Amino acid sequence: MDYVELKKLEENIARAVERIQKLHQENQKLKDQNVNLLNQLREKDLIIRRLQNQPHDDYEVAENENELQEKEGKIKLKIQQMLDKLENFQQLSMK
Repeated sequence: MDYVELKKLEENIARAVERIQKLHQENQKLKDQNVNLLNQLREKDLIIRRLQNQPHDDYEVAENENELQEKEGKIKLKIQQMLDKLENFQQLSMK
């Protein structure tokens, strides 16, 4: 090999090393971006799971509210029945 060929080979090697370094840096940036995107995805997934559970929670609240309204209706009915009995008793005792 003569000097000119050796010089070209040295330049090619230098360019290859430089290109490898740039690719390594770019690869590291892409890895960092990937980590950030995965973290964002996990956060979004958590939000989605919470939102999916929320209607279930709302349904349970509505169901509990219906149960309370039923109990309230039963209590009102019993109170009304007791008041009616009391009124009947008072009318009978006045006679």
